Amino acid sequence: MDILTLKSKVKLGCNMCDKCCVYRGDIKLTPINVCNISKYLRIQNKEFIEKYTDRIEGRPLELVLKTRGDKKECILYNNKIHGCGIHKVKPMQCTMFPLVPENLKRDYFYDSEQCKIENAKEITVNEWLNGNNNNYKRNKKIVLEWINFLEDIQPRIKDCSKEEIDKFYEVLFTNYDIKQHNLKKRMECNMNKVINDVLQ
Repeated sequence: MDILTLKSKVKLGCNMCDKCCVYRGDIKLTPINVCNISKYLRIQNKEFIEKYTDRIEGRPLELVLKTRGDKKECILYNNKIHGCGIHKVKPMQCTMFPLVPENLKRDYFYDSEQCKIENAKEITVNEWLNGNNNNYKRNKKIVLEWINFLEDIQPRIKDCSKEEIDKFYEVLFTNYDIKQHNLKKRMECNMNKVINDVLQ
């Protein structure tokens, strides 16, 4: 399978087939995703987490979007419009689909070929990822920071109690004022708080 860069040209398009939104249960969320989606839905982070997310068993401090029905359809898929109900603030995995990161840090991808549209025009990977909203460009650094944090913290919290883990979830995902402009800085403060609590 060929490795693609941001400059690679690919035939990608969307015919609203819903392939990106079914058989999911793997769409991971950063705290910034939780804040942005909650704000978009006009609800508090806590309500969003309770209604729309699940914890990943065996992977503490990770959240995924819930699914519904036999097809494991993403809970935020909008059947009326046959599309994403949170398109402007969708998570990184959704932004990249059908591309899969081979090395996110270096912007290397491969095409999962789940969205073949023969008459689609060729565009660059960069055009596909950033579209009109610069979603990939705006969120890549945040996603990498979150991945690094999880890789660092998960081995350290294996002996923590359920109550401690619950507290860490709360600090990481609900301890925000979504009216604030610099959510990234708040996320970093919250990650440092959890690290400091674990190290004590």
